[in-house]
Amino acid sequence: IGAHPGFNDIWGFGRRRIDMRPDDLEYLIAYQIGALQAVASYAGAKVTHLKPHGALNNMAAENSDYAMAIGRAIKTVDRDLIYVALAGSEMEKTGSALDLRVAREGFCDRQYDDDGNLTSRKIPGSVLKDPKVVQEQVVRMVLEGEIVSRNGKRIKTQVESLCVHGDEPTAISSARAAREGLEAAGVKVVPLTDMSIG
Repeated sequence: IGAHPGFNDIWGFGRRRIDMRPDDLEYLIAYQIGALQAVASYAGAKVTHLKPHGALNNMAAENSDYAMAIGRAIKTVDRDLIYVALAGSEMEKTGSALDLRVAREGFCDRQYDDDGNLTSRKIPGSVLKDPKVVQEQVVRMVLEGEIVSRNGKRIKTQVESLCVHGDEPTAISSARAAREGLEAAGVKVVPLTDMSIG
C-alpha cells in the first residue's frame, strides 16, 4: 500500500500546478501520510511507500525545495517508507541526501523529454496508448537501463518501480503488455518491499 499525496486540486485531479511554501507542503504531505496510515491500520495493513501524485510529482522532480519537503515529511512521519522518485530527479537526490530508502521510477505509458522529465500532457502523443510501444519502452528501461526521449535522445537510467496511469482507458492493456514483456525477458516482477532498496 502506497501513499499518493498531491495538491488539494479536486477539480483538476491533482494535475494542476500549485505554488506552495515548502514548509506548508511538508505538513500537507505529513497529513496525507498519516491519514492513509490510519485507514490502513483499521484494515490491518501497513503503508510501505510514497509517491507524489500528478503536478506535485512533476514539480518535485525539478524543484529541490519541494522534493526536500516531501522527504522531510517521510522522515518525520515514518522513515521506513520507500520514497518512489522519478529516476534522475531532485526527489531521488534529496531522498538519498536524507538517507531514505529510494525506489527510482520509470513510466510505462509516458513519453520523456530530453532532460529525463515527463513530456507535458498538453503535447499530443505524450501518453503512450499502444501496448506494443509500452512494452518496448519498459523492457528497454529495465534491461538496457535507458529511456529514449520523444526526440530520440538516449538517457541512461536505472529503475526499481514502474508506473502505469490507471485513469487511462488503455491502462490494463498497457500494464499487461509491460508485465508480459518483462517476464518473457526473464525479469521477475515483485513488490517494492521484496527488493533490496537502499
